[in-house]
Amino acid sequence: MLQSALRLTNEAFASQLGIAVRTVATWHADPSVITWQFPAGVVKPGARPETATVRETLDETAVHCAVRQSLGSRLHPVTGVLCEYFLCEYLAGEATNGDAVENVDVMWVPRNSVTRFIDADRIFPPVLAALEEQT
Repeated sequence: MLQSALRLTNEAFASQLGIAVRTVATWHADPSVITWQFPAGVVKPGARPETATVRETLDETAVHCAVRQSLGSRLHPVTGVLCEYFLCEYLAGEATNGDAVENVDVMWVPRNSVTRFIDADRIFPPVLAALEEQT
């Protein structure tokens, strides 16, 4: 209601609160539901998406990773934001919640169990294929 009263777009409201646009979009989809998702973030002007991937994973989960492969891009079906997806390799770190504003919790999930937490039809098909190839 506050966003509506201030007449802010999802992007402007997210910026005002210092949170991700996807968080605001999730609230609109169903504000009573908490959903699981992969680490994500915004690519800063002049930065490479791979750099943002490593940075956001570390910031949100305290896990160090390395990008191994691009899995493609799409307009996100909920946020309408252009998203790039990468397959990453774990390097080091204990998974902890590094961003309590955007995340309730962080946890490791076996690759073959991801669809117990995120519906397969909500996962970008190349990501789903990469998860299946890795099991």
